[in-house]
Amino acid sequence: MYIDLLILLQIEKAPKHGYEIKKEIQKELGYMMDVNHNLLYPTLRRFTEEGVITKKKNEQEGKPNQYVYEITEAGEKKIVNLINEFTEKDAKHQIDFMIRVSLFDHISQHSRLRILNMRKIDLEGLLVDIEKRQENCANDIYRREVLQYSMSQARGELIWIDELIRKTEG
Repeated sequence: MYIDLLILLQIEKAPKHGYEIKKEIQKELGYMMDVNHNLLYPTLRRFTEEGVITKKKNEQEGKPNQYVYEITEAGEKKIVNLINEFTEKDAKHQIDFMIRVSLFDHISQHSRLRILNMRKIDLEGLLVDIEKRQENCANDIYRREVLQYSMSQARGELIWIDELIRKTEG
């Protein structure tokens, strides 16, 4: 799941406490991502138990204790594994794909091409599906407009992916 990846990446940059992790993710992704406490803290607890991060208590006078999280060597390996764990299901979700593309400097050329081609195949299938749906809505102007817009988005992303593939191979 991409939230695991985002949390680990924030800790990899520098040791942080939970609120800092949340704010940094939201700052980087803006409206695309809201990290709530019910997701963040159980994930941090799980990562601590797995040994991919460490947790150090920072005692504060007159305030609750603050815990600072730091990445371990196992955590750095987990980041690479999470980037590489890109499935056909992930290829259907633009945010999963975009986050991985933004982290391509962490993985091999072969893995980059695999991820790009998986998304490309998914988008090509989406275009075929949209074309079929367009045939069934000849009298529905607004539905056709939505489908037309979806097609233009998919085609634009395919052009961009082809360019990324050329850059990755070159």
